Amino acid sequence: MKKFSAYKKFMLVVIISLIATIFLSYNAVIILFGDNSLQVYNSLKYKKEYLESEILRLQRENAYLQKEYFELKNLEPEE
Repeated sequence: MKKFSAYKKFMLVVIISLIATIFLSYNAVIILFGDNSLQVYNSLKYKKEYLESEILRLQRENAYLQKEYFELKNLEPEE
């Protein structure tokens, strides 16, 4: 009878371990590959850096073009 009781305890531990492993594996997969995953985070981080550098480039270009515009506007005769 004691062996059967120990077997039941062992099987209970195995089943609980399997359930915990499946649960933790599922959550790990969601963290790594889901909609809010690390891949998405890194992708958005690089996109943010690119857009910030693009903003700076466009601001510099805008300042240059405004300067050129005002210089050309001052060269035109007033009517």
